Amino acid sequence: MNVLEAVNILLVGLWMGMYLFTTFIVSPAFSDFFPDAQIRRARRTSVGKAYARVAGPLMLGLALIIFAQGWQGGFSAALLTEFGALLLMVSLVGWHVLQARSEQRPPPRWATHTALTAGLVLCGAAVMT
Repeated sequence: MNVLEAVNILLVGLWMGMYLFTTFIVSPAFSDFFPDAQIRRARRTSVGKAYARVAGPLMLGLALIIFAQGWQGGFSAALLTEFGALLLMVSLVGWHVLQARSEQRPPPRWATHTALTAGLVLCGAAVMT
């Protein structure tokens, strides 16, 4: 395993850990901590901005590592799959942000399930590179 492969796996693991913690721990706790819907929305927005400050650079770093790996050893099927899963994740995150701003509600379950599936594909592809 070279340095790029190790950093790739590390970044995917960090992102997946953040996603799982936010989805299954933080988000459900908001209902208990903030029963008032307006306050809950305001807190979700605040947490979302903090999340974006970490997740954005992390995803950018992951994209750069994927390109560096492809440039170094060629774009294997695993790297292309990982990049495709990353693009899907970025698209879902962008859509979620736009939806949250306009509709002020959590994402639908299908979006969460799709993001989780893409994250698992991302993990599997990172290990295969």
